[in-house]
Amino acid sequence: MSLDQHLQPTESFTAPDSPRDRADAVYRQLFGWSVQWRGSRPFLSLENGICAATLPKLSAAPVLARLAAIGCPGPAVVVSTPHGQRVAVLAETDGLIPPPSALPLAVEVLAWGALLPLPLDPRRGAPGMEWLVAPDPRRRWLPSLDAVLAALHQR
Repeated sequence: MSLDQHLQPTESFTAPDSPRDRADAVYRQLFGWSVQWRGSRPFLSLENGICAATLPKLSAAPVLARLAAIGCPGPAVVVSTPHGQRVAVLAETDGLIPPPSALPLAVEVLAWGALLPLPLDPRRGAPGMEWLVAPDPRRRWLPSLDAVLAALHQR
């Protein structure tokens, strides 16, 4: 049995009872993400080489399609903000974070210490907080930030 087969949930897997326990089982134990809880909401602490490129939701579909086409479909979550919905594409920092002036208009990179809200249900999400590309246990790696930024620059 391969390592991937050991990591994938099986039919005999008994899911934890509470939503918090289910979220912890997936986000922390399966993916190894640093999760902090604020009340009843999980947040991904962007550290240990994980960052997120955010862009307006209306601009996200072509970027996600380009990432999928080159084999780099990283998890992407919709986040509601006071300025509308944005999509945060999780990525691996692969060096320095570029300054805001080097990013396309309306794109921001969140890193080191930022907290990104996560859906309480790791598979489906909820209204206003959903996965456009859910984290996949068979593809636990994240795309590089360079790949995500290249997909953004191709608009």
